[in-house]
Amino acid sequence: MKASDIASLPAYLAGAFADVTAASVALSGSLSRGDARIAGGRVLSDLDLIPVVDSADDVTLARKQLEPVLRDLADHYAVTCTAAITLRENFLRARHAGYVTSMRTRPFLCDPLGLQEQLDSRADVAGGGDELLPWLAQPVTYYLAKAGATRPGENLAKAALAARRLVGAAAPGREAELLGPEHGEPRAEVCLRALRAVAVTHRLTLLPSSREFLARRSGTHDPEETFHAVRDRAFLENQGLPFAQSAMAARPSA
Repeated sequence: MKASDIASLPAYLAGAFADVTAASVALSGSLSRGDARIAGGRVLSDLDLIPVVDSADDVTLARKQLEPVLRDLADHYAVTCTAAITLRENFLRARHAGYVTSMRTRPFLCDPLGLQEQLDSRADVAGGGDELLPWLAQPVTYYLAKAGATRPGENLAKAALAARRLVGAAAPGREAELLGPEHGEPRAEVCLRALRAVAVTHRLTLLPSSREFLARRSGTHDPEETFHAVRDRAFLENQGLPFAQSAMAARPSA
């Protein structure tokens, strides 16, 4: 994808998903936040989409309708397209999940379920405080788990960024103290030390995916099995579906 394509992306995507009836599809991730990685005039970030369905019974039809659209988008923009099919209940409840907070105020590219109207009429507004912190801790443990299974440099960097966001929200001004170099600790240990300090100070009940990682890390579990277990718990928290049922991806054919 060219950087110059970003401005027209929402309109193009709206046309691409016009015939999808089984899901309302929202744009998420860095292309929604406006901080996509760009180098040499090209977008390096994935195109991240959140198709929302009424219930698990709608997943099969949604996947059938979405698959050719994702393939066409991957080839048209020469970019990897990902989708995480999400249950309506989870989308409306998980207000602090990263895929939700990445979205714009009006994120839907197609909306046969009328979700935008539900969002517009909601009286509650996602706030901050301790309710937010377990959701900020979730990507720290998720990417630490992923780093044990694949691309450790890339995923440790993502874990460190997530840890900085967590500390910035929980203890602003203490980033250097909690995340600075100490005794030459590995990056993973620095992230975990910061997470534990926040959890103790705020008496947090971490989400199940974070607790799964911490429990497995204290034992002798296989790193790949640990990541798969943490990933499934994170998808259940975020999407209400296990990874295999929720996740879709299409890569450019050329």
